[in-house]
Amino acid sequence: MKKLYMLVTFLLGCFMYASAQNVTVKGTVTDDHNLPLPGVNVKVSGTTGGTSTSVDGNYSISAPAGSSLVFSFIGFVTQTVKANKVVINIVLQTDQHILETVTVTALGIEQKTKSLTYATQNVGGAELEKAKDPNFVNSLAGKAAGLVITKGTGGPGSASRIELRGAKSIGGNSAPIYVIDGIPIGQGAGGTMAGLGDGAGIDPLSNLNPDDIESIQVLKGASAAALYGSAAANGALLIVTKKGKAGATKIDFNSSTSFDTPTGLPSPQTTYGRTTPGADDMWGAKSSGASNAFIKNFFNTGKTYINGVSLSGGSEKALFYASYANTKATGIVPNNSLLKHNFTLRGSGKFLNDKLTLDASVNYIYQKQENPPKAGLTFSPMFGLYQFPTDDNFGNYDKNHFETYDATRKLSQQNWPYEKNEFSSNQNPYWIAYRDLNERSSGRYISSFKAKYNFASWLNLQARTTLDGYNYRNQAENYATTDPVAQSAQQSINGSYFTGQGYGTHLYSDLLLSVDTKVGRDFSLEATLGVTDDRSYDYSTSLSSTNQYGLSLANYFSANNYDLTHPLAVGENESKGITQSALATATIGYKETLFLNVTGRNEWAYTTPTSFFYPSVGLSYVLTNTIGTSDVLSYAKLRASYANVGAAPGQGANNSNPPYSLNNLQPIVGTNPISQLPFRDGTNPPVEIKPERTKTLEFGAQVTLFTKLNVDLAYYDARTSDQIISIAAPSGAGAQTFILNGGEIRNYGFEGTISYNASFGDLKWMPSLNFSHNINQIRALSPLYTADHYVISSQDNTRLVATWLVRPKDGKYSAFGDYYGRIIDKNPDGSIKVDNNGVPVLTSADDPRYVGNPNPKFLAGFNNSFRYKNINLSFLVDSRFGGQTFSMTNTWFDYKGISQRTADARNAGGVVVNGKKVDAQAYYTAISGGADGGAVPEYTYSATNVRLRELALGYTFPLVGKTFKNLNISLTGHNLFFFYKKAPYDPEQAISTATNTMGIDGFGVPATRTFGFSVRTSL
Repeated sequence: MKKLYMLVTFLLGCFMYASAQNVTVKGTVTDDHNLPLPGVNVKVSGTTGGTSTSVDGNYSISAPAGSSLVFSFIGFVTQTVKANKVVINIVLQTDQHILETVTVTALGIEQKTKSLTYATQNVGGAELEKAKDPNFVNSLAGKAAGLVITKGTGGPGSASRIELRGAKSIGGNSAPIYVIDGIPIGQGAGGTMAGLGDGAGIDPLSNLNPDDIESIQVLKGASAAALYGSAAANGALLIVTKKGKAGATKIDFNSSTSFDTPTGLPSPQTTYGRTTPGADDMWGAKSSGASNAFIKNFFNTGKTYINGVSLSGGSEKALFYASYANTKATGIVPNNSLLKHNFTLRGSGKFLNDKLTLDASVNYIYQKQENPPKAGLTFSPMFGLYQFPTDDNFGNYDKNHFETYDATRKLSQQNWPYEKNEFSSNQNPYWIAYRDLNERSSGRYISSFKAKYNFASWLNLQARTTLDGYNYRNQAENYATTDPVAQSAQQSINGSYFTGQGYGTHLYSDLLLSVDTKVGRDFSLEATLGVTDDRSYDYSTSLSSTNQYGLSLANYFSANNYDLTHPLAVGENESKGITQSALATATIGYKETLFLNVTGRNEWAYTTPTSFFYPSVGLSYVLTNTIGTSDVLSYAKLRASYANVGAAPGQGANNSNPPYSLNNLQPIVGTNPISQLPFRDGTNPPVEIKPERTKTLEFGAQVTLFTKLNVDLAYYDARTSDQIISIAAPSGAGAQTFILNGGEIRNYGFEGTISYNASFGDLKWMPSLNFSHNINQIRALSPLYTADHYVISSQDNTRLVATWLVRPKDGKYSAFGDYYGRIIDKNPDGSIKVDNNGVPVLTSADDPRYVGNPNPKFLAGFNNSFRYKNINLSFLVDSRFGGQTFSMTNTWFDYKGISQRTADARNAGGVVVNGKKVDAQAYYTAISGGADGGAVPEYTYSATNVRLRELALGYTFPLVGKTFKNLNISLTGHNLFFFYKKAPYDPEQAISTATNTMGIDGFGVPATRTFGFSVRTSL
């Protein structure tokens, strides 16, 4: 706590130091055609802060008398002038040879863009503000080549899945690492396994306030992120946050309001009704007056309000930045909400004749999710809603009638006649929303401190430390008479209760010595030596009623609600981890034309007994420095790189003698079995589990034509070996599973970006296209694993498909994410195999066949930005081509006679099979498998889709009175409509964000269409 007080005192000191009086200089910046230039960087020479020009090219900056102002803008020659006038107008000349731009790379190191030997892409902070989402990660969709975003399933604020260049890890996480101002803070959702219907939780990235983000640098491959060591194979997202700018104190205010409505809702048939009044199917006779309007009426209009304010300013010596943002959202599912508070305070100052720079920040986030909805067969409100018979009156069970009072037990019980317990939980959707409650709350504080000392203009030493601390509490309350299939028969009697809480810290520190100098006349050297220390700690406790006993008193959700016949289960977990490394990177330049980059990182991780080394090497060649430029070719660069990185084994992977876990409901002599052990054959010592290794080769080219058309292309080939997987252990092995290194996955493909900067008088048009194509192959499975395929997820997990990795055979390779399931069996002559009643016969459940893969083959995002005087328009068309989506939902619709096609078949007198009509109910019961292992191709749809992902139309008032500057009012939209789609729902929807459930639709929350407006202004 003392350190926190010192940090806040330092930040306040920076604020007071920055308040010194300066001379205010104003003016206008135009190009060589006398057109105003918005967004030009203006700063006081020798400082890092500054301001930028408005939409009309105007600027205002506070500068010390006698100082110089620096004007810089991409594509124009930087200009420096003395601040010796009150009004200074500047004309920037077009740079025919491309500016000496820099790019933020791994560890926050700035490198000359032309020296980079790998693909990287920048997403500006303004892109995240156009159409805001409670989780700003969703605003990245379609804006970077090779980046795939899968929206979280738990309503507003839930974590989303991020994947770059395909899934790479079988048993681990395929998500990139998240980095804030050069310091890693963890990974996002992207693990392999998840239970059916598990809602995505929160992660460190989804917590952030997008208004605090200056830009996001997407490091796509292993070469770009090699200095981060473990998990760098999946790339990295580098978040650069805002800090104060020299000049007058500035207050920025922004507010956005948006409204969500569900899209892609099912439309159950209304022609036929139930077989009997109490039946939950619709295979009965024709009905009149049936309606499916209750589905649409169940959902609310989701509302999101995001309001933020920031204060920034400073002088040449000190800068400050402070912000607050408040997010309130209600989901489309009743009783689902999100509340989030973001506080940020940052300050920096220069001391000791500007040789020492100190930079510190504190970021606090509080987030609370109420009742995030789930998908699947148990606690999904959509399960009962979508299957409610259309000939019944839903008003008898709506929000005002979902429970009835039981005078005998003196409590309210669920009002729902359709609990049939068919390995699923058919409950009243309003009961789930208001009586099966869960709450997730968390507090997070990220405090960082950086000190940088310049021994000389070419030599500096930097020390950084960041403490990411968090606490959380999760609680679930399921009232009495909740369906016993959703929990247990005993818990259903009096209800069930769970509460869990915990806290943890992630402390990262590094020390970096950097050199940036000329060596002789022709050579340059940029080099960094460093050491890192990364420590994590997590502690959690939990208390819950058990399946066997339930609560003692009905609907009393407390830790005190137990007795000898209704004991509670208690859990306690504590974990610690430490990873240390020594690293080095060097870029040697020759005549500013040829650049050789070499990196190396030796890592010591607590999960493996031996250290491991991660190297990379790359070459960049600025071709136009040799062949020259022309009116057509303005710039050309070639690059190539190789990297060998990986991911350390998980916690306990190499622990050959783990402790047994005690069960608090049994005496000490009773223990739970060990979950897993390193592989052993009973004779030799256990096999050491090595880190996963990803070896990546990448080639690329960057070309600028006519000074305005930029093209960046890349080809990559990444092979991840020593995959860490688990297999069933033989009887008597002492564990349930063995863990081992077994398998290799290859991801290769190409990606590119094309952008243009066009001017037609007052009209500015900035289009950009990004695209990517990835091929995934299972290149090998370990010989220690004797089967011909490895089961990631069995068919029992989804009641529809299984996820397999198949061993290569005859030069043919399967892909990560391949799904297998039952199909309609065929005779040798190609006709459908039928039973004695002419009904199709499915292949055996023990003999699944390949049915498809959910991963897209080609991605494309077309982003456009128009500006005409004070009017701005932007839109994003996002496309995914290839892949399949599988609908568990529709198997139930067919099984119950709910789907429109079952009604159409009855109207036609049956379904034609091999030229003969068979009874519609018999046919659809057979192909749906009774909603348990149906014929998967019958429930498979193309995932190809082209949509208008984002739209913003605004107007900027340059000056409103003497107070407000650059007042912008915009209309916004998100996920507005599809130009092309074949699936009956949004094909991006999935049961969860885990790899084993991608592409599976299973009674999840429907996709939403969003409309809104935003207001931004400065004081």
